[in-house]
Amino acid sequence: MLHDRGNMKWTSLMLPEHLVQLKEWKKERYYDKKRDLTEWELDEIEQTIQQAFKLRKLVKLTLWDHNKLQDHVGLITGTDNYKKELLLDIYISIKRITFEQIQKASLVDSDD
Repeated sequence: MLHDRGNMKWTSLMLPEHLVQLKEWKKERYYDKKRDLTEWELDEIEQTIQQAFKLRKLVKLTLWDHNKLQDHVGLITGTDNYKKELLLDIYISIKRITFEQIQKASLVDSDD
């Protein structure tokens, strides 16, 4: 009976450069794609951020960081218009977030 070992039998015949390229290809394959936001979405994000800053409410920001979407929850403490950054006070520290990273913003209810 023939016992097939799958990819194990082919890896010894591959060059190390090929193996590195295959690993990179697998990583890139599972990257999220960054969306270009419409004017409506940008306006909605801006209004949500302004409302969270004025009312001192928690905000949940979905950020595009290292080819993945990540969620961060915290209080907005200020903005740096010169560097185009937002200061988000998470419970551990204050995080600087560039405006280009923000993909979505929503207010966090106190019930959550």
